[in-house]
Formats: sequence, C-alpha cells, structure tokens
Amino acid sequence: MLYFAYGANMDPHHMQRRVPDARSVSPARLDGFRLAFNVYSTEWEGGAANIELDEGEHVWGVLWEVPEHQAGGLDAFQGHPTFFRREDVVANGPDGPVVAWTYRVAHQEGSYVRPTDEYLRLLHSAVRLHGLPPEALDIVDRAARPPKPSIST
Repeated sequence: MLYFAYGANMDPHHMQRRVPDARSVSPARLDGFRLAFNVYSTEWEGGAANIELDEGEHVWGVLWEVPEHQAGGLDAFQGHPTFFRREDVVANGPDGPVVAWTYRVAHQEGSYVRPTDEYLRLLHSAVRLHGLPPEALDIVDRAARPPKPSIST
C-alpha cells in the first residue's frame, strides 16, 4: 500500500518507529493542496504539518510502501478517523501519477500554530535525505512563517 507523507513521517527514523517494515519508494508531488501548520502536536509541542485543499498549490513529500498488516498501526498513531482522516490522493511520482493514501486534519478549521525549530529541522533533513527539489524547502519555510496580520479600517 502506498502512503504519501509530507510531515514528520518523511523522516526514515520517525517512520520506522511507526511502521517498522515501511520502505521509502520515491519523492512525490501532490497537486491541489498546500502545506499548513494549523494543528498542535503534543509530540512536538508546537505546530505540525497538515495539508489543505488549494487548487493552485502543491506539496512535496515521500511515497512509502506500507505493508497492509501495519497500516492499522499508522492509522492508530495518526488518530484516524477522529483527529486525522485517511484520504486517497493521486501523487505524481517519478514514473507518473499513483494512488496513495495520506492524512489530513479531520476538522480543517485550525489557525496557524508555530512549528518548533526542532520539527522544522526534521522536515528540512528529510527533504534533503530523500532528494526532494529545493522548492520543497521553500514550501516548508513559507508555510512555517506566521500569516501577515490583517488590519481593517
């Protein structure tokens, strides 16, 4: 089963703790979504990655082959279906489009939550390790910046 990871699960050590037999397949791009830090992680004590629908954007991540008998453990860790919801998506890998599943926050009404420096270092490291394009770092950094305040007069 193919899984598209875009947050901490891009990191091999992090992923191995959740799915010991998962195998990294390739980098992939998910069109029609944007990266957001709008959910609080007790593990990281700060914002964690989420994706939101956005037709004009895309997110880079990693495709993992997850043994079917271990997928339930990842569901449980991610809090599916209560906290994060598992969804099928079409990701663009090096050999073209593939169907994979990913997780999104079940209730998309969150506002910006600042990610910790440790969490951002983990994402940057995973992006580099898997050979994602430099643009992937830019997307992470752009999403990690707090939104500009709006002033109404």
